[in-house]
Amino acid sequence: MAEPYVIKMPQLSDTMTEGVLVSWEKPAGARVERGDVVATVETDKAIMDVEVFRSGYLAGPLAEANSVIPVGGTIGYITDSAVETAAAPVPAAPAVVPTGPASATPPASEGYAVKMPQLSDTMTEGVLVSWEKPAGARVERGDVVATVETDKAIMDVEVFREGYLSGPLAVVDAVVPVGEAIAWLVESPEQVSHENAVHDGGRRQPDATSAPVATPVPAAAMSGPVPGAYPAPRPRQGTASPFARQLAGQRGVDINGLRGTGPAGVIVAADVLGAAGGRAAPVASDGTAEPAVPGNGRAMTAIERAISQAMAASLSIPVFHVTVQVRPEALIRAAKAHKLSVTVAIAKAASQALHRHPLVNAAYQPVDKIVERSQHDIGIAATTEDGGLVVPVLRGVEGKKPEQLQTEWTSLLEKARKRRLSPPEYTNPTFTISNMGMYGIAQFDAIVTPGTAAIIAIAGNGPEGMPITITADHRVVNGAEAALFLNDLKQAIEHPENWLGSGGQVIPEGDYDVQVLVIGAGPGGEDCARELAENGIRVAMVNDAPLPGGECLWRGCIPSKAWRAAADRIRDREHDAAMGIALGTPRLDWAQLEQHRRGILQTRGEMALKTDQGVKIQVLEGYARFTGDHSVEISGKDARTLTFGACVIATGAPAFVPPIPGIQDALKSGAAVTSDTVWNLKQPPARLCVIGAGAIGMEMAQMFHDFGAEVRVLEALPRPVAEMEKEVAEQLMKAIAHNSPRLQVLTGVKVMDVAGQPGQLAVRYQSGDEVANYACDLLLVATGKRPDTSGLNLAAVGVALGDRAVIAVDASGRTNVPHIYAVGDVIGGY
Repeated sequence: MAEPYVIKMPQLSDTMTEGVLVSWEKPAGARVERGDVVATVETDKAIMDVEVFRSGYLAGPLAEANSVIPVGGTIGYITDSAVETAAAPVPAAPAVVPTGPASATPPASEGYAVKMPQLSDTMTEGVLVSWEKPAGARVERGDVVATVETDKAIMDVEVFREGYLSGPLAVVDAVVPVGEAIAWLVESPEQVSHENAVHDGGRRQPDATSAPVATPVPAAAMSGPVPGAYPAPRPRQGTASPFARQLAGQRGVDINGLRGTGPAGVIVAADVLGAAGGRAAPVASDGTAEPAVPGNGRAMTAIERAISQAMAASLSIPVFHVTVQVRPEALIRAAKAHKLSVTVAIAKAASQALHRHPLVNAAYQPVDKIVERSQHDIGIAATTEDGGLVVPVLRGVEGKKPEQLQTEWTSLLEKARKRRLSPPEYTNPTFTISNMGMYGIAQFDAIVTPGTAAIIAIAGNGPEGMPITITADHRVVNGAEAALFLNDLKQAIEHPENWLGSGGQVIPEGDYDVQVLVIGAGPGGEDCARELAENGIRVAMVNDAPLPGGECLWRGCIPSKAWRAAADRIRDREHDAAMGIALGTPRLDWAQLEQHRRGILQTRGEMALKTDQGVKIQVLEGYARFTGDHSVEISGKDARTLTFGACVIATGAPAFVPPIPGIQDALKSGAAVTSDTVWNLKQPPARLCVIGAGAIGMEMAQMFHDFGAEVRVLEALPRPVAEMEKEVAEQLMKAIAHNSPRLQVLTGVKVMDVAGQPGQLAVRYQSGDEVANYACDLLLVATGKRPDTSGLNLAAVGVALGDRAVIAVDASGRTNVPHIYAVGDVIGGY
């Protein structure tokens, strides 16, 4: 009996260590195929599907619902036969008992540990800030029970299991290592313990209220951060815990020479104390003694320590400064017109300059490497309510509209002020902005920190303009590059009309039937309608068929892949005999293949319609025609007039038929088909002629060849698939010559005329100086697509067309009419 395939608890994020089995989507004994979802699991952020990547039968023992399983732990099995399946449940993973004092043991063997979460890749410990629930409180899945502090933010601790909160509880201000229990969940009130836990990390030091005792403290007795000590810089290789670096700074220990004994080689406090011996004199990170400072110092907060460490680390960066005077009045006016903050407008302007000077967006990487980055993740310094400083990061500024950036910045700023940013919202900027202009500062220099090559300091606007000073890492950016960057930034700020565009409303306000009308339900239109509906916009979508999906679902990529799958299987069987497999010659059952293909399309179309209706899209069947600036008339099943605020045209493009004599008659009689009508064939042809050797024509030619037809492809250009690289075409022709004996591709051909009837068609063409005829059963016209907007009555709304009948739009898909947009093939395929 073959070994069963193990279904394991997946790791769905970098910091995930365990998950909760929420539900089984398949019962034990069920047949499963590759890609099937068999279960759902809950992480600390979401409920996710568990897919399997092997076919077979779902077998036990199966993990029980609500059980907590470590990452990589077994939740079920897949066997090759139904008789091997079983359904005995696996016991839930036992709670990990933390090592340490006896008081930190769980209150009962069935207790579930609430652990200190790892909120960033480098976090090794956190400070317990507050308990949001008292011991003995009933908690539900998803409840916030505590808050913890990292070096950048205060974060909520959620639980993902029901129960009663029990001790031993970590005391407020305790420093707890990642993964260690801060509390427990028990099943009944009788099991609740009200005692507090003792953690080796100690407690964060409160403000001093009395003079310090002069008696030396033995090294082994140290259990918390040392007030007034400067942390040692982060090690050049590896990582060290914040407490270890604090001790190293206080004891004068060079942590670069230490070997970490913590998890994954992290340098911990014990490593520093072991190396320090009896030394206790504070020293600076450069090896010089720190001067004695009179007074009773308080301990830095986590955010103050983080800033101190970053600033100390920045001293090793060789920097220079360049200043330019900028007139910001035009940007301020444009930001107001677009309802943007000046901060967001400056970030977008900086992205314009970064695009022209990518080295300013790069970073030095030890040793002697430069990390180049195409994404503009711009950190913007902001103050917190308690007077601290954080740097929220606007991600992907280069690819987002200003309005989207403003929405994101508003949310980030609100969280920043309350110090509620999550790690992805404040870590790893590629460029930084510090703006102190609102404080009336005449000029200042900002400090560039490791991981970035530059920061700009923006001062107050004065008679000569607004000074912007760049501080750059000279290892990455030279003086000329920095000066050129500032000049381009100056241009972007003083001329925002070049990149910000007009400030008109995307969706005009008014008493309309719907806020947005989408004409067309293919991938472009349907995705647009869903995105709008999910953001609370009232949307109607007009489709010219009973079910959505457009060309991709009904006449393009999906149906062609159903045929392609059958053709691939026929081709694969040609090699069976060489491997000793005798299955006979494969025979195509066209009726069965078509039933299979149509079933796939129908199922997908029905699912798409249910999804559209489920997100509250008003789906209308018919044909829309503009009757005014904000109105259409719909004919067909759901005939009506409709008014709208904005409109998105996504009507696609039908197959283009070239003006070849006789070709229209052939299309009417059924002797010829296009890539839109080929799906209505009763039988595959025995002899096929294809006009056009683009991607569609070549795919169809190859498939019908594999179905058994003789195929001749006629292409006017010098090579096939001209939209791809020349090397691709060359390799394609070699492959056809090798394994497609009945497929012939002729290039540089002019088709002269077409004559005949279904099943007996003659295509006359000229190749060089020779004129030839090809007799075939069917002609497939695959000469590309071209939009046809004649039925839309675009003149009524004033939308302009561009080359080759496409609707002309700007980079955001906006037409010359501000509230009319267009996407997809109707604008040329974008």
